[in-house]
Amino acid sequence: MSLTEQIINHAKHVYPNECCGLIVDGAYIPCNNVADKPTETFRISHDEWQPADIVVHSHPQGLRYLSDSDRAAQHKMRCDWWLVVASADQWELIKYRYAPLLRGRTFDYGKRDCYSLVEDAYMLCGIKLMAYERKGEAQEIADDAFIVNFPKSGFYQVDMADMQPGDVILTSIRGNANHASIYLGDEQVLHHPYGGLSRREGFCDVWHKSMHSVWRHQDWQPDMMTAITNDLEATK
Repeated sequence: MSLTEQIINHAKHVYPNECCGLIVDGAYIPCNNVADKPTETFRISHDEWQPADIVVHSHPQGLRYLSDSDRAAQHKMRCDWWLVVASADQWELIKYRYAPLLRGRTFDYGKRDCYSLVEDAYMLCGIKLMAYERKGEAQEIADDAFIVNFPKSGFYQVDMADMQPGDVILTSIRGNANHASIYLGDEQVLHHPYGGLSRREGFCDVWHKSMHSVWRHQDWQPDMMTAITNDLEATK
């Protein structure tokens, strides 16, 4: 029996409670959910807990994204989390790699910058973006890297007047696009400025004046904003 089958069978067995378990050295170890409200959350007892490569749990009510408490715990443990989702008699295992919380990251070009913020946010939404070679800020701006690589990653350009939450805004101070942010709605953006901390802030006049273009992913669905909102709630 495959690892996926073992995990889904465990989730089915304890339904409607959330299942929980650990993957250690490639083996799935099912655990008892000792939470006070096991249909709503999970907790692994100290007796069963051990350092793990991956933490597994289920969302019996069909929520496809990690909750704010999930993200806070994942960030504390710094490991991948796998989620079993039950919806309309269908059982699916969704794998979320570990990524730092979206807000409050220190800047490290090519590792923790504006593109990696977009990449990680979309990962939490279930969309895997293309990884491309990072050549340094000046070279990437000269190469118009955003405009070249966004269509390859499944993005298409939309009119600025049609901008909606989840769209990626490219801005430019001079010439080619040199910064990416995610529009959150209500005149708010999530971005990682050069040399600063990633943050949520108002979409002020400076942003409007420097707007280059707006991009939407072909697989984007409005409910995916739940994943980003949950992550932002985890930092409160």
